[in-house]
Amino acid sequence: MRESALMTSLAKSSALLLALFLAACGSTSETEPVQPVQVAPPGIDPVTGLPIDLTPGLNDREPDTCHAADYQSLVGQTENEVRAAGITRPTRMVTLTTIVDQERYDSFRINFHTDATGRIYKISCG
Repeated sequence: MRESALMTSLAKSSALLLALFLAACGSTSETEPVQPVQVAPPGIDPVTGLPIDLTPGLNDREPDTCHAADYQSLVGQTENEVRAAGITRPTRMVTLTTIVDQERYDSFRINFHTDATGRIYKISCG
């Protein structure tokens, strides 16, 4: 008899725990739907949507003083297309083997960085 009383008590306790668990898992109508947060992927400026260089250190310079953003359409082009664009600002072509010394840094000069095929892959000031 004592065993049946223990089983009944255990069954009641289990039923109570199950009811509490289900109540805790239930949703209420008072909660507002969660709005997804729009986050720009790494390497994309969240304001302009343009790619940004994530290399640490040397990128902590002045803002876009040479207006490099105005020439992003030249990415993928060659040095000839840059010359044909008629840019009146100082420019410099930087190849993979070019040594860029910081003593001659000019924040108003536009640097066109080219890859091994001679195509521009990055435009920066300096």
